[in-house]
Amino acid sequence: MASTSARRVAASIAISVVLLACAVFAAGNIERNSAIHAGQQQQASQLLLTSMLDQETGARGYFETRRAVFLAPWYAGTAGFTAALATSRRLDSGDPALQQALDNQAQRSSSWHAAAQAEISRLLTAGQPPTVVQALSGKAAMDQFRAQNAAYSAELTQRRDASLALATWLAAGLVAALSVMLIVIGILISRRGARRENQRLKGQRELNELLQVSASEAESQLLLIRHVERIVPGAGAAVLNRNNSDDRLEPALGDNLEQTPLHGINTDQLRPRSCLAVRLSRAYERGPGEDPLLQCEVCGKLAGDVACEPLLVGGQVIGAVLVAHAKQLGDRDRVRIHESVIQSAPILANQRNLSLAERRAASDVLTGLPNRRAADETIKRMAAHAGRALSPLGVVLLDLDRFKQINDLHGHEQGDKALATIGQVLAATLRASDFAARYGGEEFVILLPDTDRKGSLDVAEKLRRAIERTNMPDIGVVTGSLGVACLPEDAVDPDALLRKADRALYAAKARGRNRVEAAQPSAAVDPRGSGELD
Repeated sequence: MASTSARRVAASIAISVVLLACAVFAAGNIERNSAIHAGQQQQASQLLLTSMLDQETGARGYFETRRAVFLAPWYAGTAGFTAALATSRRLDSGDPALQQALDNQAQRSSSWHAAAQAEISRLLTAGQPPTVVQALSGKAAMDQFRAQNAAYSAELTQRRDASLALATWLAAGLVAALSVMLIVIGILISRRGARRENQRLKGQRELNELLQVSASEAESQLLLIRHVERIVPGAGAAVLNRNNSDDRLEPALGDNLEQTPLHGINTDQLRPRSCLAVRLSRAYERGPGEDPLLQCEVCGKLAGDVACEPLLVGGQVIGAVLVAHAKQLGDRDRVRIHESVIQSAPILANQRNLSLAERRAASDVLTGLPNRRAADETIKRMAAHAGRALSPLGVVLLDLDRFKQINDLHGHEQGDKALATIGQVLAATLRASDFAARYGGEEFVILLPDTDRKGSLDVAEKLRRAIERTNMPDIGVVTGSLGVACLPEDAVDPDALLRKADRALYAAKARGRNRVEAAQPSAAVDPRGSGELD
């Protein structure tokens, strides 16, 4: 009798365990599929915005320089928007509200694109750049598109949260219902399992909520590290981030640097192939005392138990999460780490794409320096800071001498190479606190915080000599003229400061080129009065 009862209890336990595992697996699949689908929708929405920004960048570059090379982002953005729109329609099929939101964005994009295409054609055929009214109209249309895209993304986020919440409650409900079946074999076991599951769900919900409101990829990585270290008390975690050039693994560490598994390891030489999880695109585990056929260069020499989960998004590995513990990691810990990584990967990828799009929108494609838009915003910020801190701010305007002759004699390709080389010279010569940007054509602007007139003149002269010493293949020596103005000596606001530096620049041109001139107290005569200088 006792034996039969024991067999029945064992059978009940086995059946309950099987049913519980199936229910959790099904609920987990629902939640995971919901998260993946929502992540794909968010990524497609972001690609819509990124593609529009690429088009805007290409059109603006062409309007400012009239060079066909700047139309590459325009065409790429046009094709990217079409592809992203098709993907969004496929993902949102069956949802009239989302389809209508996509239609609104498509109509706004089509209207803006047609107007911009007409302006490009007009500039190409008739040499007529867009008027101020056309530029303002285009900006207003782009702002409306951004607003529609933001509202669309917000709706996706709201629906995703609702879907994930439903899946979470479904999992909790299934666990609760099956827990009733376990009452006959012990209430304590049932309560213990429910308590663990609730802790897991609470932790995953908390992570998901915080990731949604995270301000940057770096903040999200830190949240993920803290979450993993909370899952496995005493363990150390780190995120290995694959850089945009795909030639390095850049580590992100937690708050406790002594606890990180990368403590004492030289991370400067880490490459994507250094990590087996990134290299194999799957989880990599190594227990204490194991002797693998190929040792991982990142965690091969770490003591204790190691688990490394790749951050996979759409089949692409963007990094990995490394966890190390002096003791053996349990299966439950590994599953929770895996779930957390899957949950976090789409959000990290979206934040990376957004950051990259923002950098591209504020960068000059040819030189890699910030563009005029970024320069205008930066000088306003630096001028405001200088005013509050009562500190000087130097501005240097640099214009390459006889640049038109370079293009005429050697071709625009060599001219572009010269501009790119000057961008490298500026980056290598200036201090880390200084700011340099391409301001348009062959003109550059340099902002020097906490630098007075004398210091600004010294920096300008240093730049002039560095440019003059740069021998460019197939071109020879290129020189530049520089104008210097300082705040508050020469002006009290950014616009006036730039005008003073511009007058000083043209004074340098008028006085022989390849020289540095400082802004004068008064500007009775504008050197440009006798004609434009190259």
